[in-house]
Amino acid sequence: MWITSVGFGVVGLMVIWVGYWIRKWRNPKCNGILPPGSMGFPLIGETLPLIIPSYSLDIHPFIKTRIQRYGTIFRTSIAGRPVIISADPEFNNFLFQQEGRLVEIWYLDTFSKIFAQEGESRTSAVGAVHKYVRSLFLNHFGVHSLKEKLIPQLEQVVNKSLTSWSTQHSVDIKRVASAMFLDFSAKQILSYDAETSPLRLSEAYSRILNGFMSFPVNIPGTAYHQCLKDQKKVVSMLRDMLKERQNSPELDRGDLLDQIYKDMEKEKFLSEDFIVLLIFGGLFATFESVTAVMTLALSILSEHSSVLEEMITEQEAILKNRENPNSSFTWDEYKSMPFTLHVINESLRLGNVAPGLLRRAIKDIPVKGFTIPAGWTIMLVTSAQQLSPNTFQNPLEFNPWRWKELDSEIISKNFMPFGGGTRQCAGAEYSRVFMATFFHVLLTKFRWTKIKGGSIYRNPILGFGKGVHIKFSKNVVFGVVGLLVIWVGHWIRKWRNPKCNGILPPGSMGFPLIGETLPLIIPSYSLDIHPFIKTRIQRYGTIFRTSIAGRPVIMSADPEFNNFILQQEGKLVELWYMDTFSKIFAQDGESRTSAVGTVHKYGRNIFLNHFGTKSLKEKLIPQIEQVVNNALTSWSTQDSVDIKRVASAMILEFSAKLVFSYDAETSPINITETYSRIINGFMSFPLNIPGTAYHQCQKDQNKVVSMLKDKLKERKNAPELNHGDLLDQICKDMEKEKFLSEDFIGQLLFGGLFATFESVSTVITLAFLLLPEHHSVLEEMIVSKQSLTLIVFLYESSSHAEQEAILKSRENTNSSLTWDEYKLMPFTLHVINEILRLGNVTPGLLRKAIKDIPVKGFTIPAGWTILLATSAQQLSPNTFQNPLEFNPWRWKELDSEIISKNFMPFGGGMRQCAGAEYSRVFMATFFHVLLTKYRWTKIKEGTISRNPVLGFGKGIHIKFSKM
Repeated sequence: MWITSVGFGVVGLMVIWVGYWIRKWRNPKCNGILPPGSMGFPLIGETLPLIIPSYSLDIHPFIKTRIQRYGTIFRTSIAGRPVIISADPEFNNFLFQQEGRLVEIWYLDTFSKIFAQEGESRTSAVGAVHKYVRSLFLNHFGVHSLKEKLIPQLEQVVNKSLTSWSTQHSVDIKRVASAMFLDFSAKQILSYDAETSPLRLSEAYSRILNGFMSFPVNIPGTAYHQCLKDQKKVVSMLRDMLKERQNSPELDRGDLLDQIYKDMEKEKFLSEDFIVLLIFGGLFATFESVTAVMTLALSILSEHSSVLEEMITEQEAILKNRENPNSSFTWDEYKSMPFTLHVINESLRLGNVAPGLLRRAIKDIPVKGFTIPAGWTIMLVTSAQQLSPNTFQNPLEFNPWRWKELDSEIISKNFMPFGGGTRQCAGAEYSRVFMATFFHVLLTKFRWTKIKGGSIYRNPILGFGKGVHIKFSKNVVFGVVGLLVIWVGHWIRKWRNPKCNGILPPGSMGFPLIGETLPLIIPSYSLDIHPFIKTRIQRYGTIFRTSIAGRPVIMSADPEFNNFILQQEGKLVELWYMDTFSKIFAQDGESRTSAVGTVHKYGRNIFLNHFGTKSLKEKLIPQIEQVVNNALTSWSTQDSVDIKRVASAMILEFSAKLVFSYDAETSPINITETYSRIINGFMSFPLNIPGTAYHQCQKDQNKVVSMLKDKLKERKNAPELNHGDLLDQICKDMEKEKFLSEDFIGQLLFGGLFATFESVSTVITLAFLLLPEHHSVLEEMIVSKQSLTLIVFLYESSSHAEQEAILKSRENTNSSLTWDEYKLMPFTLHVINEILRLGNVTPGLLRKAIKDIPVKGFTIPAGWTILLATSAQQLSPNTFQNPLEFNPWRWKELDSEIISKNFMPFGGGMRQCAGAEYSRVFMATFFHVLLTKYRWTKIKEGTISRNPVLGFGKGIHIKFSKM
């Protein structure tokens, strides 16, 4: 009876003890509040859910579900150890900086036993030991060694391996890449030769890796038991090799082991055990991460052809840029493949080969209201940071382009494939270079096909099931046609994907050579923005890329950016022209008139001296009035006139008279007809073949420049004659201004005349087309139902009232128009502004980026042309309500700042046309004379066209008559 009682007592005590033990296990001691979580079962904790494979690139479910349940910092138990798991970026980065103060590097029991990270021989110590180990590996695998010797050796090894693999039906890429990488690294460390070695290192390390994350039960038949056996074999081999070095110190192999052996005398911690385990760990570090990422990349790339295409383009560009096509791969070439490095980063990010980094708390650590007890292991789950949607949009999507946009600080805090803090892997750059070299050789010399794709899994280390099997073959192309196809394909890819140190604005580069020129020069029959620009704004936004006449171009209809660029001449941009313009106006070389500084200042001042406010006030306005009156009188004697043609002749001949005393009746060249042909060829494709508009344009340009040079020579030969024109002043300035060469002067005068020729005559022509077609204006203008003449239209209108008021206020009704009277016609100037706004004579202003320019998350590369599409700004509904409506009254309400930023008919910034006021005065004077002395009838109406310069089809024909 008493025995039974004792038995029940013992069982009861056992139950109580087990219950107490379980409670103690589940509620560990803590000088504060532990982070939330579960400690799992006694002894094994939550190890089993951690090592159960998941078949996805996503964070392992063990970690992901607990983050969702407990937050980014939680507690658990793995292999009997209490562990805090953190996926909090701020806390993780904080701990990386606290090694030796709050934490120390740590490993789970499996790792500690395999890598002997306890006792005096442990290689993870801080201070002098850590410093020595890091320096040792950097000396042999760092940037200096890579530059000086390793890269050509890597290229040779990769080429040899790929050649060997190409002779086989297929290879398990993870297995063969592991052997390639480990054998090469072992050669650098201890002069290992796979063919003569008694132990195949790659096979031994593969078995070690298989047992690495297994439950640490050392029983025959388990993966962990086999892992320990292989570890002993490798360590034994390394120990034997070290003894060989000690027995024959005279042999110099130049490897890492040689250096360690030489350092043994001065570094006391370099015991035999320490050295052997250091090399064992160093080889393991080179073995897994690189090959897993390479395997993942090849598996993913087969499903992302656009990524592969861009990588091939980048690698082919490297070959093309070599002086000697057979030269070896270099460090500079490695640094010139940003997209390939983005692919490597993206593969590293998605791969997350190991789930995180381990530390141990050496003090209680407070964090977000909780306490991590001293002695606890902390797993910093960098894998969760690398797959966080808060940092990486659509984190499971393979998108190498995301790395162009990511900020360097964000990357440093959330992307740690090679560790962080003081413990960042010394072989990080070596690993990247190896992968980059592999892709370089693969994409330039070989083809590959995925034969069998192993299923991806995590346990939680990344694996590939039964392997990813690849068929490799040499990239041999037969025949000239094949080579041509490759070259054309490369050329098209390069054309469509221009180089950029960032992300290009969206858009299309069109066809090679011609780009999107044809859609731009196809006429549209509306005053609206040219469809080429409008449709692309709708598709891509206000800043987009294109190609015109073979030039890469960024078009911008963004008011803020355009105004910013106009202030940056000489800093971020310079004045620029398309090839058509540059060749016609000689905007290249020493004679170019678009230079900044002294040249620009001189060119602007000389035109302001002869066409600016002072000249207008003192002498030009009466002369302009007389010219307009003479022209209208002449036109009134004809049945009808093409208003664009005759207005062009009127303004050009008058301007030419002021520039070089031109006389239309005695000149050997009809300057108006010549400039008309030049404008016809101006926007044509720059193909200089007889019969083309561009060829005729070039011929006419040569004629005009030749005539201007002859005029210059006449002045130089007869300096005593004083013509009082602009050319006279230039001749006088030639002695003191050294840039005033004969070529420069010819081009300066040619361009100056062109500037006065087109815009004024176009606006005058558009006025005759617009005024009778807009009923809102006509209601104010019509007095009677008589025939449509401008004097009838504008009778009782604000504009007519202005002109009548000017006449009434004169003491002498026959006196000439004056500057003060010009300033007293605001409504007429509103009409001119409205016609200039709708006319948009040219599509925009051109500049060239002289540096990379960041804008709204994109980059405009240096050397690209920028077209500031001011035409789109002037027709924007955001600034001008009902932008296609002809409404001069809107100018009474518009704010001056809004006008200055969105209305630039005469250019902007420091390049605003010096003849802007002259052009306005000419138009205002024309309307003044017309409204007070003439009437008109539209005989034939031409169609409006943009190509993208404004034109009028077969012309607008007007019948004029005196009042």
